[in-house]
Amino acid sequence: MHKTALPLLIISCILSGLFSCVPQQKVISSKKQLGTLDSQLTVHSQNLKKLDEVRQQKDEENGIDSTANARIKNFIDKTDKEIDTLINQNTILINGTEVDKSDWERLKKVLSSTRTAEQRINQKISFLQDLLNRNMVVKLDQDVLFQPGSYTVSPDMVKNMTKLFEPAAAEIERFTAKYPDFPLSLVITFKGYADGTTIGEGSSLYRSLKERLTLSNKDPDAKDLNKELSNARAEAVWQLFKQFAATKSQNGIYIKNVLYMFQGKGESFPDPKVTDYKVDDPRRRVVLLFWSLFPD
Repeated sequence: MHKTALPLLIISCILSGLFSCVPQQKVISSKKQLGTLDSQLTVHSQNLKKLDEVRQQKDEENGIDSTANARIKNFIDKTDKEIDTLINQNTILINGTEVDKSDWERLKKVLSSTRTAEQRINQKISFLQDLLNRNMVVKLDQDVLFQPGSYTVSPDMVKNMTKLFEPAAAEIERFTAKYPDFPLSLVITFKGYADGTTIGEGSSLYRSLKERLTLSNKDPDAKDLNKELSNARAEAVWQLFKQFAATKSQNGIYIKNVLYMFQGKGESFPDPKVTDYKVDDPRRRVVLLFWSLFPD
């Protein structure tokens, strides 16, 4: 009886060793891979901080519109939290000493999901780095676009709108072509600016702007009028660009996932880096076209 039990015991030990040894090798390998992914995620977190610094600088220099700025900040904050969650959950698994069958299955799933998340995060960070390194602003001179005392685009500019907007359109198309696998949304924002010149109370422009305003119990002051003038001119260019966009409909860039916006900034300075603006400075009479693409 003892002779029969001994071989069975030996076989049992051998089988037990085989079945425990192979998974342990896989566990060690998987934990090592998970640790490597965590290191890559840490690098991504550092890159996100650098991206946020670039975003803030562009915002301070009026190099990005508020919608794009908010979306990029939201992506950075959300992704940073995701990275922290991934690293924390992975650390628990990596430091675990005993691994049973259920732990092994969980380890495999976490490794797969972390790998997928790391690739996605890396792609989007690369996309945003590329985007933020580009000039996303086109300056349009109001003295060329509009006749004096008017917020209607001159007929010559309407005829030449392709020449006016093509540089921005070409840049958007080049950028989009680099990311054919990304479903993208496009935001086009027009910000109008005015100088500090007082608009004469008896002028047709004064009367027209006053009609556009919805102020109660008081006549509009100079700042109110200039803000409305900048808003009206931004709206006029916004309408013109939408006409131009309709001619580009064959490539689908401007008619799918597109948001058009306009805003009057009044007497605010269009370029914060310029410190010598004058009251009637023509450099203040501009409409800035901002474009931004973002992965959906």
